[in-house]
Amino acid sequence: MSADFIFQALMENSSSLKPVYEEMISLYRSGRDEEAFRVFGERTGSRTGRNFAAILSKLDKINPAELVKQMEVFQNVMAEERMTAALKSAQRNSIIATMWATAAMFALLINFAVVVVFLDALATLESLF
Repeated sequence: MSADFIFQALMENSSSLKPVYEEMISLYRSGRDEEAFRVFGERTGSRTGRNFAAILSKLDKINPAELVKQMEVFQNVMAEERMTAALKSAQRNSIIATMWATAAMFALLINFAVVVVFLDALATLESLF
């Protein structure tokens, strides 16, 4: 399969990146390969998009087996990034829950201390008068 066919298939199966693929394909077909992949990386606006653009730029230059390996590595990296983001979110949520529980316990301790001190103070005042 040619790189042009793969780009066309990517564009047909994409929804939000369709305009980006269209622009990339038009630049690629006009012979401005480097600009096409640079534009793809810029338009996606992420490090992952730039990495995918680098893989796309190698489609005609490497054999299919090597391309499969690179795509597997790319997919693994993306899965690890999602896992890391999920772990960070879970850690943040657990810290927030711990902070609320700590604040509630602190409020209970303060309440207990105030009640004990005021009851002792009231008993002392009653004994004086």
